[in-house]
Amino acid sequence: MAYSAMAVANAFIKRAQEGKLRDLTPMKLQKLLFFAQSWCLAKEQEPLMDDVFCRWQYGPVIPSLYHEFKEYGARPIAALGGHLVERDGKLLKVTPYVGADDKESWALVDEIIRVYGEYSGAQLSYITHQEDSAWFRTGGADGGPMQNEELAQHIHQDPHFAFEAAR
Repeated sequence: MAYSAMAVANAFIKRAQEGKLRDLTPMKLQKLLFFAQSWCLAKEQEPLMDDVFCRWQYGPVIPSLYHEFKEYGARPIAALGGHLVERDGKLLKVTPYVGADDKESWALVDEIIRVYGEYSGAQLSYITHQEDSAWFRTGGADGGPMQNEELAQHIHQDPHFAFEAAR
């Protein structure tokens, strides 16, 4: 079962709040989510998230998350994301999470942080713009959606991931 993009975003934000990920800006979050989705698709042939990345100027973006966190600009994200729902005539904020018992998804989040966590959002954007990337190969900054097959086929090949994928 794939999580909502907000749930996975909140996993990265939680790690940042725990001090395990520094300077988690909206751009950095988007790129970490992109790598997490790509790695999951390549390794498990299943998506981690049930959302679609679009090809924007600075790389892959999930538009709903852009709008959720854009108020932070280039500053680190300070709070978990969520959405409002109406229940019994009251508006409540729902904050989706990756289940604490889902060790595989948390291990993936932690591995993405290990590999990419020290990079800035701009550096990660640069990585997504390389000629062998899904963003580049599928048309660049035209705003269009990226198919999961493209993410799995044109994944950024970290040497550690390439080793794990071959096992």
